Amino acid sequence: MNIEDLLRPIIAEIVNKMNKRILLFISGGAVNLKGIFETLSSMQMLQYDIVMTEASKKVIPEEYITNLNGRLIDCKVELTKAVREDDIIIVPIMTRNTLAKCAAGIEDNLVTTGIAEAIMMNKEVIVVKDSFDPQNQVNISLGFNKNAAYNKLILGYEDKLTSFGVKFINAADIKRTINARFSIMSNANENLNHESAIKNTVVNKEETCNIKKLSGILTIEDIMLAANNSKEIWVKEGSLLTPLAKDYIYNNGINVNYC
Repeated sequence: MNIEDLLRPIIAEIVNKMNKRILLFISGGAVNLKGIFETLSSMQMLQYDIVMTEASKKVIPEEYITNLNGRLIDCKVELTKAVREDDIIIVPIMTRNTLAKCAAGIEDNLVTTGIAEAIMMNKEVIVVKDSFDPQNQVNISLGFNKNAAYNKLILGYEDKLTSFGVKFINAADIKRTINARFSIMSNANENLNHESAIKNTVVNKEETCNIKKLSGILTIEDIMLAANNSKEIWVKEGSLLTPLAKDYIYNNGINVNYC
C-alpha cells in the first residue's frame, strides 16, 4: 500500500468532520466528568454550540468548557436555531433532575427547553447516562443504587425518553457514536438510498407471525439483541425504527419481517 492509500481515509475523515456542529446540553452531573470533556475537546475539528444549566456552571470546571472552544448559547432564539440546524444533539451530562424534567415535559431552563424542542422536532438526541444511571459503577460505589424502588423510578424516566426517540449511551461510547454518525452523514448516496434499501429487506411472512415480535420504538440495542448475529428479525406492524437502528439494519443486511 502506497502513502496515498494510507492518507486517503485520514483525509476523508478530516474533511468529513470540518464545519460539523454539535449542540451540547449540559446539566450539573459529576460522574466520569473529566473523561467526557477530554473526549469532546480531543475532537478539535468539530464545532460546538453549548447550552448549560445554572447548576452546571457552578459545578463543572470552567476550563472544561473553555477547552471545547465552543459557542455558549444563552438566549431562546439562538437555542431554537441551533436545535434546528446543528448536525448532532448530545447531552454529555444529564442529572436525575434534568432526566425527570425532560421525561415529564417540563421546560424551566434553556437545557430542558432545548431538549423538549429537539424531541418535538423529532431530532435525534443522544444522552450520556452515566450521571443518573443507578447501574453505573461509580454510582454503585457511592451507594446510590441501594433503593430498588428509586432505581425503578429513574430507569422509568429513561424508558419514557427512549419511547420519545432519545438514544442513551455510556460515556465510553461518545467518540465512537459521534464518528459513526458523521461517517453515515458523509455518504450522501447511501443516505439517499437508505430508506429504499431498508424497504427492500422487508419480508412479510404470514406463517412467521406466531414468532415473538419486536414492537414500539426500536433502538439499535433492540435490533442487535433480537438479531443475535442472525440476518432476520420480526417486527410488529406500526413499530418505529430509530435512525441508528435503521443504520444497523442496512449496514448488516438484516431482513425485517413485518406481521
